Amino acid sequence: MKSMLDLVYRILQKYALCDYCLGRQFARILPGVGNKARGEALKVALAMDANLRILMNDREAVNVLKVVAENGMNKHARRLAKSFNCQIDEGKKCDVCGGKLSEENFRRMAEEIIEELRKYEFSNFLVGTSVPAHVKERDDQIKAEFALTFGEEIKSDITRELGKIIEGTMKRPVEFATPDVTILVDIFSGTFTVKPNPVFVKGYYRKLQPNIPQAPWICRKCRGKGCEACGHSGREYPDSISELIGEPALGLFEAIDYKFHAAGREDVNATVLGTGRPFILELKSPRKRLVPLDQLQRAINEHAKNKVEVLCLSYATKKDVRDMKAKSMVASKTYVALVEFDSEVDDEKLREVCERFRNVIINQRTPSRILRRRSDRVRKKLLYFVEAEKKGDRIVEFKIKAQGGLYIKEVINGDGGRTVPNIADVLGTAPINITLSVVEVEG
Repeated sequence: MKSMLDLVYRILQKYALCDYCLGRQFARILPGVGNKARGEALKVALAMDANLRILMNDREAVNVLKVVAENGMNKHARRLAKSFNCQIDEGKKCDVCGGKLSEENFRRMAEEIIEELRKYEFSNFLVGTSVPAHVKERDDQIKAEFALTFGEEIKSDITRELGKIIEGTMKRPVEFATPDVTILVDIFSGTFTVKPNPVFVKGYYRKLQPNIPQAPWICRKCRGKGCEACGHSGREYPDSISELIGEPALGLFEAIDYKFHAAGREDVNATVLGTGRPFILELKSPRKRLVPLDQLQRAINEHAKNKVEVLCLSYATKKDVRDMKAKSMVASKTYVALVEFDSEVDDEKLREVCERFRNVIINQRTPSRILRRRSDRVRKKLLYFVEAEKKGDRIVEFKIKAQGGLYIKEVINGDGGRTVPNIADVLGTAPINITLSVVEVEG
């Protein structure tokens, strides 16, 4: 006990420390005791030891009592020191936090935070904090000077104290991994920000008509400024899938913005039918997090009626976004293509197409139609099967299942030899019209 009290005395001789900042230097000793209680207990024990020594006529112990009273700011030691006629400088503040770490300060800031949190729906939270560099440097200096290896960071002290008050009042637990809300606090300036973390909703969308891009498509001529070519709208197309889905959700969740993630994308003039294409909607800084998803589905489908339809909605996580995007480039996709050729299609050659295009590697150079947007390189993709049914002498309906990232129109028309093998070469006739629909995307 004496060795610890000697160490505490040497620290307080040089640095005035509040209960929090003294107790924090010994945070790993007797875990479970708060730093304030720990710091106060050390000062009380040091004052008691000094008082005992004074009673045993050790007058030098008065100096120890004065150090605890003055630099340690302990009210019991201050009262006792005055009884021995010690001159106490009562204007000193903590050399580390400047008096900012106090029960009164924590309570005041926590109450302000709680008032702001009442505006949000959340199930759990996390408190983070920023600490001025000079405060952290002084704290580290004391640890280094006295070889204190059993303390903790000042940030832990602040976040724990505020977290306890918020948790006790709002009856919501602290969550370190995936909190609904993060509160960023600067107790030294008395400011804070509440940052609701995104809500993720996953599902499938069906695109019921062509000429709706997945994301807003800015006019290529005026770059969004508005011109005669785009009817002064600044856009190539009036709607987008992301907006038709995102805008109704934005209102229901009272979010400030959204981001649309999808498992790949289809051509703008293709439809998406069947089971639909997987997507995840990320809603940023939402005030509401617990919107019934049947209500969201109805709102989206009404807003996007006859254009886009969503189904199978459920809540998701950021990890789901990463997993979906990683999988989308290899996950299989199934298409139906109604193709009109420039001459009659031979039945025997059509059967040959179905035989040859089964588990075959397609060497596809970047399609000429998107060269301005994508780098020119050869991609190797697996095509699983082609099924064909004639709908007329020159019209064939193909069902094609392929690995994600394969451009299906070019598999059909060959793109001037940039896609090998291709269906047009086998049939010996060129497509003049292709109507493409996505009917299944592996989820």
